[in-house]
Amino acid sequence: MPVTPLSQSDETFIGTSLIRDAGDAQRTSSTVARLLDSQRVAAATARSLGAPWTPASVRAAVDVKTVDETNMIEVTARADEPGQAVRVAETFAQTALKDRWQTVSAELDRRIAFAQKNTDADPNAGEESRRLQLLTFVRQSGVDPTLSIDSTGPAVRVDEVPAAVIMVMAGAGGMFLGVLAAYGIERHRRRPRDEDVAAPARELPVHPSETLSRKP
Repeated sequence: MPVTPLSQSDETFIGTSLIRDAGDAQRTSSTVARLLDSQRVAAATARSLGAPWTPASVRAAVDVKTVDETNMIEVTARADEPGQAVRVAETFAQTALKDRWQTVSAELDRRIAFAQKNTDADPNAGEESRRLQLLTFVRQSGVDPTLSIDSTGPAVRVDEVPAAVIMVMAGAGGMFLGVLAAYGIERHRRRPRDEDVAAPARELPVHPSETLSRKP
């Protein structure tokens, strides 16, 4: 999605949400990406996709980010099937543009009414008349001139770790924990307790019995 911002000095579209140059391509596109990645757009996308999609699952599946240091925004989506991923990404991008246009069009209507009033008051106001023409043209076009969908890339299948490998890893991990626990228990069992420790008793020497005889 290329971003074509208005110049910072533009006065024709003052009071509208059309994208204005922030002075840095990365900063401009980053701001727009944050605006697009909203709960409202996710909710509208979920309604368009239908069950089982929800606003939460859409937000989890979709990633909106900038492309390097350019005025480009990339919308990607993950799904079980490649075709479904493309559908989710396209629906999200189209929904985001539609949501923005609802806001921008209402702002343009107010701006046009203001410019029309000034033009009627002074038919010789050439600059205001030019602005009115441009505002009317954009409003009738029905699209945001500062943001659009340029192209859709093909889906890319991401190889996942096979289920068998996951099971083996889980079993190995469980076995390791089991051995570790058994070792700890055995160490604890063999540890002498305080009451079981006593100083070894000194044995008294045993002498053979002596027979005393008394002479008569």
